[in-house]
Amino acid sequence: MRIAILHFLDDDKSSHKTILQNLQRTANAKGHEVSIFSAKKDAYNLRLSIYDYICLIIPSSPVFGSKIPSRVSELLSSCGAISGKKAAALVLKSGFSSNKTARNLMRAMEREGLKLDYFDVIKNADHANYVGKKLG
Repeated sequence: MRIAILHFLDDDKSSHKTILQNLQRTANAKGHEVSIFSAKKDAYNLRLSIYDYICLIIPSSPVFGSKIPSRVSELLSSCGAISGKKAAALVLKSGFSSNKTARNLMRAMEREGLKLDYFDVIKNADHANYVGKKLG
């Protein structure tokens, strides 16, 4: 299965890089073909319609608040025909309202027609190994 991991994380942080690498490694071990895209850099010519499974990863607010980036819905609506595709919503834990942020992300993804089959709040890099096994 072809999996696209689209993230809104900082590429400079080593913890974010480690989490993305762990997700990719464990999904590859299950036999999936994984491509990682940064929403900040790769979003302009991105076409997700060639992928079977779409995974979105966003950071939660530092302390309080559960807003998702406004760019999420813009990006999903402009990246091709993705309605009806399976998807996962993942949030990096960093505040008190990570679960509410995940719920808001799921709503935004379902509004675009994605069928969510997995969601989680990633606590650390070790937990990303577990989450990577669930993708696909």
